[in-house]
Amino acid sequence: MASCFSKAQYAAFVKSGKIRYDRSVNTFAAMNIFLRETKQVPEDQIPAFMQKYRTTAPQFWKDSFDLFFDSNHSLYQPVNPDIDFSKTFAIPVAYKNQVYSNFKTAEVTTLKQAFEKSFFVKDSLKKIKWKLTDETREIAGYQCHRANALFFDSIYVVAFYTDEIITKAGPESFNGLPGMILGLAIPHQHITIFATSVTGFDTAPSQWKLPVQGKNIPTNNKEFNVVTSKMLKDFNLTSPWVQFFMDL
Repeated sequence: MASCFSKAQYAAFVKSGKIRYDRSVNTFAAMNIFLRETKQVPEDQIPAFMQKYRTTAPQFWKDSFDLFFDSNHSLYQPVNPDIDFSKTFAIPVAYKNQVYSNFKTAEVTTLKQAFEKSFFVKDSLKKIKWKLTDETREIAGYQCHRANALFFDSIYVVAFYTDEIITKAGPESFNGLPGMILGLAIPHQHITIFATSVTGFDTAPSQWKLPVQGKNIPTNNKEFNVVTSKMLKDFNLTSPWVQFFMDL
């Protein structure tokens, strides 16, 4: 009992620090959706394709990300700066996003990869209409509350947030709950992003390597979607699944 109490004390009210997340994509399920949406394989051949795919590819595409935060800012980025896309799943879009959120100015800046191009996307924070629930679960030692939302009015998203970390941030561009999002599941897309550890320490944007425009193509979310939709069409990858992954 004493150890549980000690853990709860340690976990409470972290104002700044770093959260490590593991992102997982179930490629066995997602590939099936991808093939049907892009029609790259005839419908009647998909079962045979998937049977072979399951014997040659790993089921889960996994990567780790860090989120640095203080009370008004967050920076989400891959642990490995040389992160690459899954060669077996072959979706070379937005797989290594760097996302800097400024909650004072309600702005978000993102570096996104799309094929051989890199985009510097600057826009306002996404406004997500969350519905809070009574369900709870523990994630990385923190008691978290469940909230549900429809992303882009059609994609069902489940988030678990803790009010012991008051920053209203989360992985990728997800935000707007009464505390930090430590768990995220997008069931239809078979994507999960869950925290594995939380480390509290003094940190601030002045200590972070923030996204910069440099040689990256400057744009906003609307223009990015127009450009990348054309790119997906050119590569015969027109798929709501891929577009959603790109828009995370």
